[in-house]
Amino acid sequence: MYDLHAHILPGVDDGARSPLETLEMSRAAAASGTKVALATPHRKDVIEDWSIEHVVRLTSDMNAQNAELGVDVSLALGMENHLDAGLPAEIDAGRALPMNGSRYILIEMPFFGRPDYIERALSEVQERGLTPVLAHPERIEAFQREPEMLKKFIERGMLSQITSGSVVGTWGAEVARFTRELLRRRMAHVMASDTHRAKGRRSPNMGVGVEAAARIVGQAAASAMVSDTPLAILEDRPVEVEQPR
Repeated sequence: MYDLHAHILPGVDDGARSPLETLEMSRAAAASGTKVALATPHRKDVIEDWSIEHVVRLTSDMNAQNAELGVDVSLALGMENHLDAGLPAEIDAGRALPMNGSRYILIEMPFFGRPDYIERALSEVQERGLTPVLAHPERIEAFQREPEMLKKFIERGMLSQITSGSVVGTWGAEVARFTRELLRRRMAHVMASDTHRAKGRRSPNMGVGVEAAARIVGQAAASAMVSDTPLAILEDRPVEVEQPR
């Protein structure tokens, strides 16, 4: 499996708090079958408190730590880029990182409300040759209220990344219901852990989500969400997805 949303770098945001915790999260990911975890620190935390150079160095250091201790998980670097009107300019300035240097970029919509810059900013991201991968749409109020907006974005070429725990109720029954609706409507393309801790509801184990999703879309489609599709993203290859129902 390939996990495209992981707060696994130590001391950068609200994820791993130390190199030891990164090691524990890496071990848990490896035990669950994950081969590559994309480190996705919050852009605001990186830019306001650290630097791009810092997270690049941390990724290298944590890969060296895993290799030295025999943990079979590689870390790649991306960023969870919150969507605001300034995101396109931040991309131009090199302060908003794509996923493993690819044409894909992980974008987190505002959790609440529906700011009027959303469509314009996403269009400007696409004009830069990047494909938005929309993080955990099942937990975004605007999509909960207006699923057709997400459908429109997918029809414009964007991708959607659900969180594995959302399928089984980690974020509550209403989020679970909406996640399953997105799966049934083929409006979820990638499943990731959004891990923040080695154990508990924010662990890197995606297996339970895959198992639950398989009961909705079938085993092949559920497996593709954590294997074929995320691997294509990491390798900067085109991704073909079924149109929403």
